[in-house]
Amino acid sequence: MRTLFFRKTPTGTTLTKTTALVRKGLIVAVVTPLVLAACGDDANDAGVATRQLESRLAAAQARTDDEPASTETTSDVTTVDGAEATSAPGTTGTAATPVTTAPTVEPTGVLVPVIGLDNSFRPQVVEVNVGDEVVWENRGINEHDVLMVQDSASPFGVEVADFQPGDVYSHVFTEPGEFNYYCSIHGNETVGMVGTVIVTG
Repeated sequence: MRTLFFRKTPTGTTLTKTTALVRKGLIVAVVTPLVLAACGDDANDAGVATRQLESRLAAAQARTDDEPASTETTSDVTTVDGAEATSAPGTTGTAATPVTTAPTVEPTGVLVPVIGLDNSFRPQVVEVNVGDEVVWENRGINEHDVLMVQDSASPFGVEVADFQPGDVYSHVFTEPGEFNYYCSIHGNETVGMVGTVIVTG
């Protein structure tokens, strides 16, 4: 162990001799945990992220289930060959015209986590099936957004105000295709903080 020497000055005691080893050791000791906190095993991050997101979404669903359902009727609804048709209140609706609707896709319940760090989305490319829910979580210290590239087949995304550090955004993909997205703060449509969701089904 080395002895450090001090000298008395008008403003107080000053350290006059330290070793470079102590300085470097102190800097390494302070910086190492910060660097290690930003790094990690991607497989472990994905597993932990999935469990955390599942518990958050389950809690949100439980709150939604506790709220009473609203049952307000504004017109009569009749079914013709499996399609809904409406008629004005008080009319018989015997000649209702069938309404064609696109088939709805039920969510599969599969959660696919994407972690937003301070300069990247992890993983950058995810492959999911139609009906899977992709969940983005901002684990960085900076604000981000998730904006779709204009040629994406279906609109999705979240603005900066709703994706601050610690925030979560999710989207259920209901049609197959390749959906490109980016963070406008840390990139643009082609470089920087970009990602792709490939939906099959």
